[in-house]
Amino acid sequence: MKILVAVDDNPYSSHAVGEVSKLAANTWANVILLGVQPKSGNKKRLNEADGPSPRALLELRESFLSNFDENACPYSLAGTDQELTEVKKGVYEIVPPNDPPKKKLKVRLRTGNPGKEILSEAREEECDLIVLGCDHLNGCGWESGAGVPRKVANDAPCSVLVVKEKNRVERIMCCLDHDRVSQPSLEMINQMVTLYNAKLTIVGLSEGLHLKAEVENKMDALLRFYHDRGIDPWIELVEIASLDSFITKASRWGLMALWMGRESILEKALPRRKVNKLIKGGDASVLILR
Repeated sequence: MKILVAVDDNPYSSHAVGEVSKLAANTWANVILLGVQPKSGNKKRLNEADGPSPRALLELRESFLSNFDENACPYSLAGTDQELTEVKKGVYEIVPPNDPPKKKLKVRLRTGNPGKEILSEAREEECDLIVLGCDHLNGCGWESGAGVPRKVANDAPCSVLVVKEKNRVERIMCCLDHDRVSQPSLEMINQMVTLYNAKLTIVGLSEGLHLKAEVENKMDALLRFYHDRGIDPWIELVEIASLDSFITKASRWGLMALWMGRESILEKALPRRKVNKLIKGGDASVLILR
C-alpha cells in the first residue's frame, strides 16, 4: 500500500499526518509526505516562499515517526538535519539513506499549483490513497487554495481521505455499489474501522421492490466478509432516489465512505456538486473509494 499525505502549514495538516501514522502502523504502508509551494517569478528560496517550508516538512516527518517504537519502526529514523535536494525540475526530496529501511517514508516538495501537483504526484507514484486535512470551519479549504481538497477528491486516480480536524470518528457510513466495489476498497474500510475503533454501517442501494431481494443477498456476502474480520456491521437498504437526503444527515457519521469507482451507480446518484457539498459543508470526514 502506498499513501500520499498532502500538507500545508496549518494545524489540520499536522492532524492528518497523525492519522496516517496510525494507519501506516497497521498496514506498514509506503508513505510520501508532500508539500507544494506556488511557483514564484522572483525565484524565492524554498525557505522564503509561500507554502510549507523544508523545515516544516521535516518537522511533520518527525511527528509521523514519533508514533512508532524506535526498535520496531519500519522507516528510516534519520534526523531533521537532512536537506531537500532537487531531484528533477520543480521537485525536491530528501535523498534516502544508503541502508534502505523496510518501508519508504519520502519527504518531497513540489512547486506549482497545489491541486495539480498533488494529482501529478499520485499518478506518477501510483498511490493507493491520498490523505489531506482541511479547515472545516472555512468550507474545508486550504491556505493556498480553497478548492484544493475538493479538486483532489474529484479528480484523483485513487482513493482520497479528507480529514476534518475537529471531528471524532465513532461511526462510519459506507455506501457501496454492491455490483462493482473492489476488494481493496473493502479492505480499506476494514482498516478505517480498525483505525478509529468505530461502528460500521453499510448502505446497500436498491431501485424498486423487484431488486430488493437481489441487493439483500449481496449485502449478506459483504456481511460475511466483515464478520470474518471481527467486524459486526449494521446493514441499511436505501432507495437510490432517497440517497441524497439519507447521506446529507451527516451529523450521524464521523466518516462517510463512498464507492465512486468507474461505472459506479454513485457517480450518477451523487454527481460532483453533491460530493463537493459533503466535503465543503459537512462535519464528517469523507473517504472517496476507487
